[in-house]
Amino acid sequence: MADNKEITIHEQWHPILGKEIPLIEPRHYVKLNNILSPPELPAHESGSVAKVLPYIRQKVKMWGAEVLRAENIKTLVSEDEDEEEESTVDESQDLKKNQLSRFDCIASLLASAECTVAQDIFRTLSQFPIAFPLVMPELDEAGKFKVMLPTFTGPIIKWETKPGTIIENHLFNDPFQLIVAVRIGTTSSGKSTILNQVMASNSMFSSRSDPRAEYGIPHMASGSIEFTLLTQETCNVSLWNDVFENYYKETETNKIILLANLHGDALDYPDQIQFLKQFPSSFLVFLMPGHSENKLDEFKVQIGSKKAIYGHVNGEKGGKYIINTNNLTQDKTLKKVRMMFKEALHIDTDISDTSFKVNELKLGNSLQFAEDIEIEASQLLVDFVKKSTCRHIKLNVMQLQRNQQSDDGLQIWENNSELQILIQLYNSALNLPLDKRRQALAHIEREISRLSMIESSKARNEAILKKEELRKSSLVNRSREDEKKIQDEIAKIWAEVDDMSLGLEHFFRELGQLFKIFSVNMPNDDIVLELPKLYSELLISGHTIELLNGDTGTISEAWFSAICKHICNEYPKLRIFVISILGLQSSGKSTLLNALFACRFAVSVGRCTRGLFMRLLFLEKDLSDQLNIDAFILIDTEGLGAPEKMNDPESEKKDRILATFAIGVSNLTILNVLGESTRDLTEILQIAIVTMARLEKAEMAPDILMVQHVSERNIAKISEPEEKFRGALREALKIADEQDIEMGIFNTDCLKILDERIRNGQLLKPFRPFKNGATAYAPPSEQYHEDVVNLYNSIINDCKNSQNKIEFSQWHSLIHDYWKAVSHENFAVRFKNIKEIYEFIDLGKRITKMKETIDRSFQKHEESIMKEIRSKLLNWSSNDKSNINSALRNECLRLIEKELKDIPGCNIKCEECEKTNKERIDLEEYLKDKNNEKCEMETNQTIDNYITLNRQSVSTKLTQMLGASFIRKGISSEALEIINKRLEKILVSTPNGGFSDLQRKQKVDEIWDSLLKYVSSNDSTIPVIVQINKEVEEEYYNSLPIELYHQYEKGISPDLSKCKAYKVMSVNYLINCVQELTLSPCLKPIELLALQNKIDNSIDEILKERAYHFYPGIVRDLKKSVNQICLNYKYLPEFKWNVHLHALLKFKPKMICSQEQWDNENTQLGMLNQKKDEYLKLIDTRLQYGHTLVSEGHIVGDYLLRVIHKKAINAGNRERKDAVCNTPWLTCAESVRLKYFEHLAQQVRDGNKEEAINHFLNPKECIEDWFKRAVDNIKGGNPEQKYKDTFHAEFNRVLQDIRNCEHFEETKMFINNYMTQVDNIDYKLDLNQITEEHLKIFLFTIEEELKTRGNDSRREPFQCPSDDKSIMEKLGCTEACYWCGALCWGSRDHHENSDKTKIHHTSHQPAGLACAYNRKNKLTATPCHNITDDKDMYYFGKDVPTKWGVVKVQDFSDWKFDPHCMHFFNDLMCWFFVTLYEDLAKRRNLKPPSRKDLKKNGCLSLNYNDIISTIKTKI
Repeated sequence: MADNKEITIHEQWHPILGKEIPLIEPRHYVKLNNILSPPELPAHESGSVAKVLPYIRQKVKMWGAEVLRAENIKTLVSEDEDEEEESTVDESQDLKKNQLSRFDCIASLLASAECTVAQDIFRTLSQFPIAFPLVMPELDEAGKFKVMLPTFTGPIIKWETKPGTIIENHLFNDPFQLIVAVRIGTTSSGKSTILNQVMASNSMFSSRSDPRAEYGIPHMASGSIEFTLLTQETCNVSLWNDVFENYYKETETNKIILLANLHGDALDYPDQIQFLKQFPSSFLVFLMPGHSENKLDEFKVQIGSKKAIYGHVNGEKGGKYIINTNNLTQDKTLKKVRMMFKEALHIDTDISDTSFKVNELKLGNSLQFAEDIEIEASQLLVDFVKKSTCRHIKLNVMQLQRNQQSDDGLQIWENNSELQILIQLYNSALNLPLDKRRQALAHIEREISRLSMIESSKARNEAILKKEELRKSSLVNRSREDEKKIQDEIAKIWAEVDDMSLGLEHFFRELGQLFKIFSVNMPNDDIVLELPKLYSELLISGHTIELLNGDTGTISEAWFSAICKHICNEYPKLRIFVISILGLQSSGKSTLLNALFACRFAVSVGRCTRGLFMRLLFLEKDLSDQLNIDAFILIDTEGLGAPEKMNDPESEKKDRILATFAIGVSNLTILNVLGESTRDLTEILQIAIVTMARLEKAEMAPDILMVQHVSERNIAKISEPEEKFRGALREALKIADEQDIEMGIFNTDCLKILDERIRNGQLLKPFRPFKNGATAYAPPSEQYHEDVVNLYNSIINDCKNSQNKIEFSQWHSLIHDYWKAVSHENFAVRFKNIKEIYEFIDLGKRITKMKETIDRSFQKHEESIMKEIRSKLLNWSSNDKSNINSALRNECLRLIEKELKDIPGCNIKCEECEKTNKERIDLEEYLKDKNNEKCEMETNQTIDNYITLNRQSVSTKLTQMLGASFIRKGISSEALEIINKRLEKILVSTPNGGFSDLQRKQKVDEIWDSLLKYVSSNDSTIPVIVQINKEVEEEYYNSLPIELYHQYEKGISPDLSKCKAYKVMSVNYLINCVQELTLSPCLKPIELLALQNKIDNSIDEILKERAYHFYPGIVRDLKKSVNQICLNYKYLPEFKWNVHLHALLKFKPKMICSQEQWDNENTQLGMLNQKKDEYLKLIDTRLQYGHTLVSEGHIVGDYLLRVIHKKAINAGNRERKDAVCNTPWLTCAESVRLKYFEHLAQQVRDGNKEEAINHFLNPKECIEDWFKRAVDNIKGGNPEQKYKDTFHAEFNRVLQDIRNCEHFEETKMFINNYMTQVDNIDYKLDLNQITEEHLKIFLFTIEEELKTRGNDSRREPFQCPSDDKSIMEKLGCTEACYWCGALCWGSRDHHENSDKTKIHHTSHQPAGLACAYNRKNKLTATPCHNITDDKDMYYFGKDVPTKWGVVKVQDFSDWKFDPHCMHFFNDLMCWFFVTLYEDLAKRRNLKPPSRKDLKKNGCLSLNYNDIISTIKTKI
């Protein structure tokens, strides 16, 4: 996030604010902290306002705006002990006292807030009867004022004109009239004091009568304008009764009267007067003693034609209104003030209400508008909606969310030009920088809400009248039929209101549908690439988004997941605590959350919350450390028990589902009940208790807090509502027990626990009345604020004690699966399965990540050790008379043992080991949080075993490489000796002009051929094919049927699908069976596939065991392995021999290929062939230059270039490998499978079914082939450029180092050390000391070789990523389920783990995809997780059936058969089955599945775009 911004304070305000204060942006405002204690400021204090702002801000956020009353501000300053005694000190000393004032506090509160925050603050403050600064000083510039009108526009003000008739006014948007109070001249008891006498509070406006005003007026008052609403809540009783009550009743419009009060002499602030006179306004002018006629005339000129009512304060001259401040408390005096107001009301203003435009106001040089949330981009959207109407936009333009299940989404989009314009306009607002984006959305939300209210006002009023009619109907005992008719009419009216209710959530939904469509059809569009990130930034900064569409009951999964994924990228380990709120409709849930956390949850106009909305709130560091979490997630839910849907079973079911989901995804649920109705209490408690009982079965135990809003204000008298609550609790348990058979013992236990918590004050939180009075716009009460603070502290305490905190990445991944599960009756079991399988997979991913870091640590040390070994091998001697080489070998072996001993905990500063140890710590913390000792112990054992295995593997590899190095050294020494002997004979007969190129080439070939012949004659290696055949003969000749043995010799593999595997069962037995049996004695395709996979895996394990080279007895090991595979199957003997033959012919080519690779690296002949190019170059050089320094210089230069080239090739290979490793879909086996099946789905959708069909018939082979092609075709990175850059950098460095060499020994050391930087370069400069002159010749020749050959193309292909073991391991386990053929989702070799992740797991697919069929030869749609435990299963050729529940434990305990937590992947497999079953049936001569089977297993009504868009997001 951006750095915190500061506001530089002008020196004029330093005494109260200091030199700078922080700008409060939305992310600061919504951040949560502990409840702050009231500050105690010393009586003599500077910067006092800055010190109280955090406290005031928190109080206002939680609707404790009473803190801004002057009498409460006073309490924040500690008075001197002698403060109230009469002091003899000079009064001038009072000016040094702390002048903390109400006006300075509220002005600074608003001035220090970013515009959207200031708007939020005002939205809260506007509900209180206080005065607000309409114009106030700029903090960073003297003599300049800020007009707050843009900030104050929009809040809804209400008043009652007659019982039941509430008038609403959008402040400064709807008609208003301004009464402006000014003064000319000065007096001790001024204008503000007079005005306060007719207001509800004597401190409404800042005045000389305020507490602590004796120490000086507010610093920021002069030239400022305060204003307040003139409603029943702000006026005192007399002013309301005498003036405004009748005015509002008589006008019957929604025009509101406002009172503006200019501080200071009006003639000192002409810009303020010019500003005010532009409003529909009239002036109350208070003429103070000493004012002159000239000044009065000057003022009249300023206000022009504006009418003014004059009041003479303490004046002796005659006038209509003479106000004697000495009699200010007398009603006779105050009546004159009231009459001035009354007269001001009836002045016809010269500006009509409709023609007034705020944005057309003209400001003088000293005034400027506060930053407005209105931005050009947002206003264009508002204008478009206004022109089209909200109803039209919602019903005719936003078509995508109304057709979610349609496959024609792209066509709808392309044919709807209005929708394209709307999205373009909204998109423009979203693409603004974050601060402007928030402003734009706040503006859109405000204006769209206002337009919706205007459109729907008539319908809402009709609904109110109908509700009143319904109430009267129930009183006169009219028929239920009439009541039902009225209820239906009300529901119809509210449906009309819904059609006109437009909010940000509707734009969010439309974008969600558009994202889904574009991610499938136009994946590179900005809607897919950018919008989720933009919304994630909004969510991080405290913006609210819709979690669940309340109209359709759906979650836009792809859209939601994409947003959350960006949050996870920004905060990978974000720890959260989830709070939801439940309550009956209109119980004030959103209001409570707003008061607790300064939220602004989206609420449909005139209605309650629909669906679920969520908000992410971060914690300040102190609170975060205290609670061990980073953020709260708040979920506001739709109201339960809607009155218009009473006795509707579907509505009651929806309530249960919604409550279950909200509680299930939360750590804490707040149950909110308005009033003391036993019925309401019972209803909400019944829903909550049944939900908790079922979740208890799923081992999910969310906590609850019950908030009951009662009428009693005296907290000491709460016992009666508490007793009612207990009674409702007992009734709810009784009803739940009667209606829900799952309650059981939970009933009694629950009552005891909940009752105990009520007594301890830990469950029931009584809330005193929200409103402080019964008027239409009565403010929130101070008691409500106190209860909010108490509840907030309870929530903090609950979070502190919670054991079920979760990471955001896990929480958001489970959301949609929980929602899918919650509609099922056995949702508790499904919840548990989803949670368990997610945690199982999550643990597997963490272990895999841990293993990968271990691999990198060992790889880094392996490279380091090998480099050191190469350096040591410089001391290798071709003349080993003193056992130098033996000692060297032992030294290297000790080095290997020592260096590998402590990995990954090496003492040296190693970046990879540090990463590994950090990963280990993170894993251990994760395991401790799970509070499962067995899991923790087993997982640690897995990691320890893996480290040991790695250590052994690397040690073996290094030892083999050491041995190969010694062999290569010997070969090189021997080869050079042979070469030199042949060269000596040739060079003595060199012609005077030297050999021609052709002659030289012939001599080179002759020497090479003789060398090759010599090494070959000494190579005793037996061809691997001979060794294999010999062992096969020894093991099988006397046992394998002769015809099969001949097939082996000819390489003819048996077709196992046509071989008889089982004996045929008796007809009677088959007739009596109703199970899904096959009459064929051959293996089913799915059985054959499982058998072939087992054989393949067995061969791979045998080869891996001995580092992929032949060893005596390998065929015997294969034979044992095949016998073990066949052991559990009731195969016929002749079939088993066919299995052996199949295995031998699978093994043979793999063994030959592996042995060839091994021979190239480890045999003399193989090593010699690898060095062919080196030796040819060396021989050619010697033939040209003989055994001279010039010859040696060229040879050294050539070898230096070989090392440079090899380093550059290695860099290019790393570049290519890194590009592959950084590919998002290669992060784990799960994402690889998602990418693979997305590819297959795309092929199928485009009509190319063959690849997908082949996969389901042979999944292991197909996914491996695809994976190799896919990783090899990844184009990320630029290996070519990396090669060039590395080559040039190394070349220049080597050239410069050669030039820098001044002595032969220095040259020799550099050259020999440089040769050790790569493998398989065995050159060693072994010349004796040479003269300085010869050194110059030697170095010149090296440089000449480098320069001449440096640009030669010595290129070779980069390594294919698929040839890298660490890349191929990312494919994961390719074991397939025996029953349905689904691929395992585990990591490679996970079956070797010691913990539970060794078990195979998958998203089990419809078994028909693997051509499984029933006794009617119909493909079956049933996946493994849908088979019931009591079903009889026939397998392995057994004659007797086994129950599925037993099968899973007895013979398939190495597999999980629970549903996968990724429901969308299950849907994809069902989609594949529906799309391919006809082709699969034809391929295997089977019949298609029945529609009943398809429907039962969820294979119908699947939407391709829904599925693929979600998969793309997960990838």
